[in-house]
Amino acid sequence: MFTYYKSAIDTTLANYGHFVNTENKFSRERKFNFKDIVTFFLFNKGSSNQDDLDDFLEDKFGDLEIELTRQNLSQQRTFVNPLVFKEISKEYLRNINYNVNNPLLKTFNGFFLLAGDGSDFEIPDFDEVRKEFGIKNNSLVKREPSNAKFSGIMDVLNGFLLDGIIGNHKQAELPLMHKNINNIQDIINPEKSIFIFDRGYAAMELYASIIELNSYFVVRLQDNFYKKERKQIQSNDEEIKIILTSERLKRFKNPKIKEKYSKELYLKLRIVTVELEKEDEKTGETKIEIETLLTNLPENLMTTEDICEIYHQRWGIETNYNTLKNRHYIENYTGKRRITIEQDIYSKFLRYNIFCHYKNYLNNIINNKKRKQNKIGEYQVDQANLIRKLKKYLPKMVLNPKAENIRKITKKIIRLCTKAPNKIIKDRKVPRKPTPSRKFNINYKPM
Repeated sequence: MFTYYKSAIDTTLANYGHFVNTENKFSRERKFNFKDIVTFFLFNKGSSNQDDLDDFLEDKFGDLEIELTRQNLSQQRTFVNPLVFKEISKEYLRNINYNVNNPLLKTFNGFFLLAGDGSDFEIPDFDEVRKEFGIKNNSLVKREPSNAKFSGIMDVLNGFLLDGIIGNHKQAELPLMHKNINNIQDIINPEKSIFIFDRGYAAMELYASIIELNSYFVVRLQDNFYKKERKQIQSNDEEIKIILTSERLKRFKNPKIKEKYSKELYLKLRIVTVELEKEDEKTGETKIEIETLLTNLPENLMTTEDICEIYHQRWGIETNYNTLKNRHYIENYTGKRRITIEQDIYSKFLRYNIFCHYKNYLNNIINNKKRKQNKIGEYQVDQANLIRKLKKYLPKMVLNPKAENIRKITKKIIRLCTKAPNKIIKDRKVPRKPTPSRKFNINYKPM
């Protein structure tokens, strides 16, 4: 498995020039070069800036013949385009044959389920950061929280983060989601993918964009959407024609899609009414809510029950965001400029996807063993334990990629992470709201 992320780094950085923000930077051969800087942020351990840097140098150079302060690193990192980290993560997904008949990956009736949603990310509360992210200081009495908008698409059955974008405070979610979808077209099979959205993404241009990809979507509608068309509905699952009025077409931003659909009278879709279980946040009791789902999935592909189950799987993106924030500490930052915040966020994409790949691989090993022992139920690796082990051993493998070292560490990770698995409890439909942990590592000092 080591070769997948080692190859992703090497391939992406083979021609790193277009990821350098300033011309002629990193043109000379140095002991601590562009690749070292990128690798450091991909696999730093999260203790403190200088401690992490010293550990990295020791793991790479052995005898600490090179010294580098965090101030030096702070200066050099400003020339690194944060998008390099996203590209390495995408290359990693290609290397593991994501979406190409990989038997380790889960699907729903042969389809990958891709949930799109946004989340508010807490960012350092410094004046310069607030200004870069468009956060206003209204008054001394009322100060807006220091947050940025994050928009992501995740494979909810396998956990992978396919794309994420950090946007300005209160930035509109739909334009970011369109960018997310454009960014993943080269790593997904659209004809075997179903996009899942909550009520904030009910927009006709989004439907049209996905249809143009020859792909599918399931979106939850607000009660007041398409009232006129919904008056004609007589059953819980039937065809609906949503009129392409001039008012609706005005909201299209993509000129090609707008031109094409301005010649159409309506979008022919499918509307499904379902009962969803929801947990009351105060009492913890489960109650039933009637919800309406809109989709372009035909009946010969998915039944009414299938559509309901597909939407239910959207909850996976909420739990994945929780894992990113409270297990992988994606809101921990080592700088107080927008470029360094983006580097810190995007550099965690690879680590998170490596974690998901290991988790799927180890879950397969665990459940094969349990079946041989005639154990009933489904088991999974202890995620916190796996994250700790990867955090400890990934840098050692990357910086000392000798075959014997890789073999030894890989066996150790498998042994330590499969000996005490957790049994999956499936009787609760909606997980309880997680308890938030500390947002920032108190040992970190921004560069």
